[in-house]
Amino acid sequence: MKSVVEYTSVNFVKHLKSQNKYDAIEELALVFKDTDICNDIDALIRALKERETMMSTGIGFGIAIPHAKIRAVREIAFAIGISQKGIEFESMDGKPVYLIILVAAGERQHKDYLKILSSIMNILKDEEIKNRIIQSKSSEEIITILQSS
Repeated sequence: MKSVVEYTSVNFVKHLKSQNKYDAIEELALVFKDTDICNDIDALIRALKERETMMSTGIGFGIAIPHAKIRAVREIAFAIGISQKGIEFESMDGKPVYLIILVAAGERQHKDYLKILSSIMNILKDEEIKNRIIQSKSSEEIITILQSS
């Protein structure tokens, strides 16, 4: 499997302005617009929001991982959203989310999808790395942190 950073790019990192989880999901998903990742960004946003209504993707510890597998996604990828203020995500621990990892996958990419989720979780379970990402000042800095993890 490729390194986890090969599934993202500095263009897929965003310091979020949104105040609620659905707006944040949409704002972050839009980083894939006009890329080779997804040919129907509206379908991706709908799928992500629909998934969120079923059960919050706020896993606790200040992290949310909204995700969707749909036909319109041609290349599996993830985007990284940072919220300095925190966003209410109905997380398991009831605390706001500061780091959103949005994963987009095609319908037949289940194996890679699970590997990426697992790799991301292994990185983010390190509190110091997670905090460095949240406090980063640039997209490049976040990618560098992920590369060295």
